[in-house]
Amino acid sequence: MMKIPDMPPARRAPLAAALLAGCMLVATAGAHAADTDAWSTAPYSLGQGLYFPAQGLRLGGYANLQYYDVANEPPTLNTRDISLFVTKDLGSRAQLFTELDAGDAVQLGGSHSNRKHGELDVERLYVDYRANPWLNLRLGKFLTPVGQWNQVHADPLTWTVSRPLATSSAFARHAAGAMAFGTVTTHGHDLDYWLFADDSRDFDVGPDQDRAYAASGTDLPNRNNFRHAFGGRVLWHARGDRFTLGMSVLGYRLDAPRQSYRLVGLDFGWSGRYFSLDGEGIYREGGSPGQPAETGGFVEAEVPLAQRLYLVGRLERYRTSAPAQTVTLRTLALNFRPVPGLVFKLEHRDGNRSTELAPAGWLASFAVLF
Repeated sequence: MMKIPDMPPARRAPLAAALLAGCMLVATAGAHAADTDAWSTAPYSLGQGLYFPAQGLRLGGYANLQYYDVANEPPTLNTRDISLFVTKDLGSRAQLFTELDAGDAVQLGGSHSNRKHGELDVERLYVDYRANPWLNLRLGKFLTPVGQWNQVHADPLTWTVSRPLATSSAFARHAAGAMAFGTVTTHGHDLDYWLFADDSRDFDVGPDQDRAYAASGTDLPNRNNFRHAFGGRVLWHARGDRFTLGMSVLGYRLDAPRQSYRLVGLDFGWSGRYFSLDGEGIYREGGSPGQPAETGGFVEAEVPLAQRLYLVGRLERYRTSAPAQTVTLRTLALNFRPVPGLVFKLEHRDGNRSTELAPAGWLASFAVLF
């Protein structure tokens, strides 16, 4: 396993860029640039990326513009994410994937606008090896397999602007290390699994910080970066994939505060004719002596109002350990998808004691998957 020496965050960004550039040079070695047919593209559709069949190369990504008008904060308009996806086949069984993200590249308004700057983050950078349908191996930096929301994190693929507290507040959204995953079939039902080990202390890629409440419209300093972690997740599919039930188990040590935690999570999804339901819940214990457990979850319903227009309602309750408080949040949102890959969202959020963790108010976004 490659070790990246400790260095200030300002120096890690160039290092991550150099690492990514090196991977791409290796991945594209042998390409015949002079042969224009070798770089011909497949027909393009919005949201599917630009594909070069002869190279086994796909370029895609997403961008979103978000607006926050929440309690005790000036209205803020910013580009929360501008992400580039690069996928490169390395033979018939291996594949390189990377996601580069320019977060908060443009921000207008907000009390923190004078000290916020755009960040170039390596969100994901890994190589997959497909041994067979039930065993795949991954090495690099990837999304932590806890719950369903964290593995489908791109804004154009989610229902609301804000992110439920249970999906980001208690664990790191990213892990760096190794993972085995796949799908097995038992009694006519598919069972997906993920098993991973994280060594972010020695295998750190990029300067990004897993801010606990970044998607809630607040700027609390809480961070959730892993130092070490190991765990897994299973997801059971039933009723023709209309119902899913998942469980996650995780043990980890954070970088700051340097404390150990244990987490268990449950999630479900159900898709009906007239509406859909999904939800997640977590329980985390550990930390400093006497520190209370962190628990919470949400239930969300999505109702189609018209073609490509959905009404989304979410109720969530969360008890944090730092700061120690319990919040109840109610979110009502509209999600409009005029064409595949293009999403408009508008939501209103309120609740008790939500000012600090998830301020009440209006949120909106425009997102495109390209």
